[in-house]
Amino acid sequence: MGLKQINGVNLYYEQAGSGDTTLLLIHGNVGSSRWWEPVWEQLAKSYTVVRADLRGCGQSEKPGVGNSVPQYSADMRALIRELGLKNVVVVGHSLGGAVTMDMVVTEPELMQGMVLICSAPAEGFVTPEERHPLIAKMIEDRNLMKMSLAAVIPTAAQGEFFERLVDDAMIAGPTCVPNYQSLGQVDYREGLKKSEIPALVVSCALDSLITLDMLQRTADVIPNSELLVYDGIGHSPMVEAPEQLVTDLKKFVNQVATVKQK
Repeated sequence: MGLKQINGVNLYYEQAGSGDTTLLLIHGNVGSSRWWEPVWEQLAKSYTVVRADLRGCGQSEKPGVGNSVPQYSADMRALIRELGLKNVVVVGHSLGGAVTMDMVVTEPELMQGMVLICSAPAEGFVTPEERHPLIAKMIEDRNLMKMSLAAVIPTAAQGEFFERLVDDAMIAGPTCVPNYQSLGQVDYREGLKKSEIPALVVSCALDSLITLDMLQRTADVIPNSELLVYDGIGHSPMVEAPEQLVTDLKKFVNQVATVKQK
């Protein structure tokens, strides 16, 4: 664990486990690698796991530039090469799902599988104009930020861990506006149609941000994909339903490994 200079920016990352397969965990908008804490130890029992703070987030350097999906993708691909990671399955949550799709269409040889958890859809995600003033206030006001996060973690929006996620969101606040602008400009549908990388797509019934229709369309454009729907869970199953997510990740990763061996 520690800082690694990637594309001229010091990125904070942690690595654990020693399995043949590596899971690279990528967090979402105004997030941090802390979001993976509830699944971290269980996954490390079976795999090598790596989680990183995107530039401008968590304990990574905050250069004030490069907060876009393509740049995050370039950073994460460079991290894979820098750490010499092998047999990589990239797991992206929300914005991190868009980063994952960018990685797959740009440099597919670096990975063996992708998992899109409540991900921005393949066609991109445009934030409605009327929400912009609220977002501008939210990144300056911790109470507003807390209310916003409570909406995306509806079944686990209390306690010390949740408060730390709110703290991390305030740290990453300056990345929020460029992030949603970038999400409105990307479209990975054509690239994904040609993808040979197997995909697991996870949708959650109580997700107030990403609808099942969005993720159904995303799964439909990926030739080798499986769509799972979690009932009674909001936008953040790694926090809200960690045991279920670990079980489904293991099943998917084992399927990917089996196909590779054939």
